[in-house]
Amino acid sequence: MTGPSLLPRWATGVAVLARARAALVAAIGVALLVATACGSTSPTQVPAGSPASTAQGGPTARLTAKPGPTATALPTATAASASPAIAGATQVACPGSVPSAHRGRLVTGQSRNWAGYIVGATKGHVTCVEGTWAQPAVRCSASDTSVAIWVGIDGSSAVGGLPDASATLAQTGTSGDCVNGRPQYGAWYEFLPDLRHIEPFHLPVAAGDRIWAQVRWLGKGKFVATLINLTQQVGTSQTWTLRTAPLLTAEWVVEDPAASCSGGSCTFVTLARFAPVTLTGAVTISGSRYLLGTVPFPYLRTTMYRSGHVLAQPSALTSRGFSVAWKSS
Repeated sequence: MTGPSLLPRWATGVAVLARARAALVAAIGVALLVATACGSTSPTQVPAGSPASTAQGGPTARLTAKPGPTATALPTATAASASPAIAGATQVACPGSVPSAHRGRLVTGQSRNWAGYIVGATKGHVTCVEGTWAQPAVRCSASDTSVAIWVGIDGSSAVGGLPDASATLAQTGTSGDCVNGRPQYGAWYEFLPDLRHIEPFHLPVAAGDRIWAQVRWLGKGKFVATLINLTQQVGTSQTWTLRTAPLLTAEWVVEDPAASCSGGSCTFVTLARFAPVTLTGAVTISGSRYLLGTVPFPYLRTTMYRSGHVLAQPSALTSRGFSVAWKSS
C-alpha cells in the first residue's frame, strides 16, 4: 500500500477499553504530517446498564503542543438556530455562515486503527465540529471485539505544515463492543491532557439509534462536548477547559481499540464486525461553517490497514460526508 503511515492508538482494561493515540503521518506536497499524542485514552467498553471507565495503562509521555494562539485572540463562538429541546441537552448546529467553498486537496494514507477523514485548518482555527451517524450493530462471536465512532478537535498534528496539535484533544462519540459474545453499546467523552482515561456518558445507546455529536470551543479555552440520541430523544453534555488547545484539526473517525500500548508501540484487539456506518457533519473554521465535504483546507483520508489487510475502508467524500465499511478483523 502507498501513502502516509498513521498510528493512532488505544489502551484497554479487561472489561473496559480505553483508547490511546499514537502518531499519524502523511504528506501534502513537500510534507503533510498527521500525528497523535502518546499516552492518550479513548472510548471504553461499557457494560450494559453500568457505564464505567479505567485509567490508561500505557506510557505517560505526551507530545507538547507548540505555541498556539491565545483563546482570547480567537473569534467568539455564537449560537446558531437551535432545534427543539431534547431531554438533557439542546441540539445547536455549529455556528457561522455556510459559504460555498471549493474542497481542499485530498491525501490518502493508512492507519493501524483509524478509518475516516481529518481536516487541517492551515488558516484560521477550528472552533466547532459535529457529526451524525446511525449506531452500527456489531456482530459478536466468542471473542471480545470493539469499535468506536467519534468526532473531535486537535486529535491530529501538523497538516500542511501546521504546528503539532495532538498534545490536546476534545472528542465525543459512541462505541460498540462484544463482551463474552454479547453486543453492548455506550457513549463517552474525552479531554486531554487533563483526563488520563475516558469518561462515559450516561446515555442510552442501541444499534440503529441516530446519534448527533458535537465538540465546540466556547472561548477562553472552554469546550463543550454534546452527545444526543436523536432516536430516543435524550442527550447530555460536558464542559472542560483546555487553555493551550491549538484548534488546528477536526476529525470524523471510526476506530479500533488497542489491547495495550508501551513505548510508542501498540497491540490491538480484534476489530468488531460492524454494519456499514455513514457519517455526515460540519465544521466551523474562524467563523465560517462548512459541510464536512466542502472545507477549503487539506483533507487526510485514512484507511484502517494492519498485518497486510484492510480492516475498514472509508468511501469517497461527498459534500455532506462519507461511509465506512468493515472489511476484515
